[in-house]
Amino acid sequence: MTEKYMRGVAAVGGGGVELVRDVPVPEIGPYEALVRMKSCGFCNGTDFHIIRGEMSVEVDTFPTLLGHEGIGDIVELGSKVRNYKIGDRFMNPMIKLMPGTRYGCTWGAMCDYGIVQDQKAMVDDGEDLSLLNPRQLECVQIPSDFDVIDGGCLITLNECFSAARNFDVEDKDVLVYGAGPMGLATMKYMRHLGARTIVAIDGVEERLALARSLSGADETINYTEVDKKEVLKGRIFDRVIDIVGQTSILLEGSQLLKPYGIIGAMGVLRNTDAMVDVTKLKNNTRLQMLNFPYGQYDITAENIRLIEKGVIHPKDFYSHVMSVEDIQEAVRLVAEKEAVKVILDLAN
Repeated sequence: MTEKYMRGVAAVGGGGVELVRDVPVPEIGPYEALVRMKSCGFCNGTDFHIIRGEMSVEVDTFPTLLGHEGIGDIVELGSKVRNYKIGDRFMNPMIKLMPGTRYGCTWGAMCDYGIVQDQKAMVDDGEDLSLLNPRQLECVQIPSDFDVIDGGCLITLNECFSAARNFDVEDKDVLVYGAGPMGLATMKYMRHLGARTIVAIDGVEERLALARSLSGADETINYTEVDKKEVLKGRIFDRVIDIVGQTSILLEGSQLLKPYGIIGAMGVLRNTDAMVDVTKLKNNTRLQMLNFPYGQYDITAENIRLIEKGVIHPKDFYSHVMSVEDIQEAVRLVAEKEAVKVILDLAN
């Protein structure tokens, strides 16, 4: 059999990222289905931390294939797959590295192909349970008519929805640090879940305007124009959420909490800034860690219903759709905050 190759986006070390074309296309087993990827969101937090070697958890060594916000359609079925069909659409298909590849994998959804595993068929057929890929739990089937570009933002929206719910914001006064795509969407879901007031802090005025218009922020604070400590002097909140990913914000934000209040760590921390001196947190407050989302897959169906009802508009939370061929420019736009979020089009 002649080996076939596909494109992928690889972090190559030294802060570099490249579009590569020598990733072997997965060869599917009898219980696997091949998925043609359609789009993948570029994560402003995790993907950048991986590229820069700053992730606070271990990732594969460079070069490593990026992407954890992908969506794609089944184009080929293994001989024993019977619970999926051609054309089924999935969020977050898995990458399958073939023997001899030179790449590691840090989720890998920015490749042209991924796979899903028919685990129900495997269990029904009495296959060895050790053969079940645990990552299949993250592969969620979605409606086949769900917009493929919006799909590149779906896992982001799921993460924000689950975080807003986990932080328990109903009838609470909330202060949010960060109005990037995660901050904007989290504030939108907080409003949907009944937050009493929302105050947003950021240094980019255009993003603060979006916080007001899209996410219903009651007040915005541009820390490049005003002294945020002076503006917030004497005020306290039920919840203070760091979506930037800095331990200094966790310490600062805890001082603004009511008794029993929660400082929420949602932004991904860097490996150079991952230690929190809990003795400096405000007394009688709580630290809730959500650097890595919890419940983001289970919430998919509910989130899609909100989208179908027009409560949530995915296009509000990304600003650019770009070919994967233009990954260098996409990275630049995000790095310089000229893009809120970029969706990579993998269909062409």
